[in-house]
Amino acid sequence: MLSATKKSIKKILLVEDEPHLAFNLELNLKAQGYEVHLAESGDKALEFYQSNKAFDLLLLDVMIPEPNGFAVAKSIRGVDKKIGIIMLTARASEADRVKGLELGVDDYICKPFNLNELLLKVKRAVLRSELFNDKIPVENQEQICRRGPYSLNTSTLELESPSGTQSLTALESDILLAFMENENAVLSREYLLENVWGMKGQFETRTVDNFVVRLRKYLEKIPGKPPVLESIRGRGYRFNTPGTKE
Repeated sequence: MLSATKKSIKKILLVEDEPHLAFNLELNLKAQGYEVHLAESGDKALEFYQSNKAFDLLLLDVMIPEPNGFAVAKSIRGVDKKIGIIMLTARASEADRVKGLELGVDDYICKPFNLNELLLKVKRAVLRSELFNDKIPVENQEQICRRGPYSLNTSTLELESPSGTQSLTALESDILLAFMENENAVLSREYLLENVWGMKGQFETRTVDNFVVRLRKYLEKIPGKPPVLESIRGRGYRFNTPGTKE
């Protein structure tokens, strides 16, 4: 019984150099049943990761001592597509958000933040990492969704398109799969937050827009009319399978 419980414990690498905040975050995450490893700098974070890569989530402050959070996220995401990455930041500018998303960050939490919202986002990111592990193909049976010239492999997190192969993060794969499985239907930001992020209530919807911008770079290198991911004013977004609309 004890060993089964131990196996279910999820590991979080918390990177925060503000002692008071780090203490409270570590305390609350442990109270939720997570195993937490604390690093006070970018160097320590990378050292922890290299020595034990079996982390489910990287909870990462942007403004940490050498190297900064963006550099740490880029380094870890470059070798690990399944780990969830949430950035803690007092820098809420659109440019910083887009930069983080381009590096493969799954979400942002802006300081000061609501603890319950943070814990919910942590829970969803950890679950997504766990589900990705469950998607590893058995006997080379890949899980593929095809729409027109696009082929999404949710096991390897790769998108095949007319412009080549693109590696996705686990969250990017989840979002694109939602669009592809509901082709030509309008999906609202709230629908995506609830069904992909697993969040209900008043949460930041701009993150959805940022991810759509990111996905468009993968899908629309060869322009289409209408665009593959079309913005529907006041309603959301629609995945138009190429060749089904004029």
